[in-house]
This record gives sequence, C-alpha cells and structure tokens, in this order.
Amino acid sequence: MRRCVILAAGPVEEPALLLPLLREDDWIVAADGGVCLAEKLGVRPDLIVADFDSGSREEAERLGVRLHTLPQEKDTTDTQEAAAEAFELGYRSFLLLGCTGGRLDHMMGALCVMQWIARRGGHAVLADEHNRLMLVGPGEWEIAPHPGWKLSLLAYGGPVSGVTLRQVRYPLTEATLTTDNPIGVSNEFEEKPAKIRFRSGFLQIFLSRD
Repeated sequence: MRRCVILAAGPVEEPALLLPLLREDDWIVAADGGVCLAEKLGVRPDLIVADFDSGSREEAERLGVRLHTLPQEKDTTDTQEAAAEAFELGYRSFLLLGCTGGRLDHMMGALCVMQWIARRGGHAVLADEHNRLMLVGPGEWEIAPHPGWKLSLLAYGGPVSGVTLRQVRYPLTEATLTTDNPIGVSNEFEEKPAKIRFRSGFLQIFLSRD
C-alpha cells in the first residue's frame, strides 16, 4: 500500500538527511506551513491542508495543487486533519516530517495524531534529522540494527505491560514500563535485529543519534 507523508511546519535545518526517507510513490500532504518544507525537500505536495496561520495562501495557490482550507478556529490541528483526510482515502501507513525542533506543544500534538492513527489500525513514523519514532499498540516488532543509533522504549499515556526486549545490550523480560520511569532509554543494538513484544498499552520506539 502507498504511504502518506505529512509535512508539518516545524524547522528542518538539514533537509538532505530526510530525503532518503522519501519514496517515489508517496502521497504527500503539506499541513499549512509544511509547504515550506516541501520546497526544501524539492517535492510537490499532492494536497495542502491549511488554515494559513503558519503558511501563505498565495504560496499554496501558486503551486496549483488540491487545497483543503480549514477554519482557524477549530478543535483539531492541521496535522490531524491531514491524517484524517488520508485515512478517508484508505492510507494506513504514515511518515510525519517537520513535527519537531520548534514548539513543544506542536510536537506533543503530533504524538496525539500518531496515537489516533495507531488506534485505528494504522502505523506512523515521525522523523527528523536525528530521530525516528514509532508509536505502536500491542504486538511484536523487529527493528533492524542501526550502527551509531540508540534504541529507546518509553510508555505513552499509561503503563505498557509484558514488555520483552531481546537481542540488545540491555534486554527486558515481561517488564512494565511506566510514564514516570525512563528505564528504557539509550539501549544499544547488537548484530541481530532487536525483537520487541508487549501485551497492552501504547509504546514509543525511538531510534536516536547525536
């Protein structure tokens, strides 16, 4: 299935580091000021979703792509509206770019969107120049080794139970991760893929490098 890439308005200092994440068949949605990130990446969005509090209507119209204009006073964010529109079109795989590096409330709002996607059976990855983040529900996951990157597991929104982590430097067996204890930070890969499974809750899986 094709993937939806949502471009948000957060600052990106080294767009060249994000280019390898893009695929030729991605369906790209610029969320308001994400139009600027599209220009930095040299891609043309398929859709612009915007209330124009962080982007320019003139710039959006100049691109000549489909435009979904939102009211500035609403109960959702531009990023969530972009995800909802993609869901209606059948997309279940998402990549979120431009969601970090600026306002912390916008970044936390993007995590809420990731949980919204996960609750509906979708899968999202949030990425910037130094981090990759997945927010996933119960199941089994395998993460390929990334030399020079750290692997971290953190609970999101409540306890995560039955966490078993194998083929890493610091394994876990049937652990419970809680939001007030960052015990899962800065693990290290071994030669084989890391194996993760858990029974309940929502888990944040981070890959990070300096």
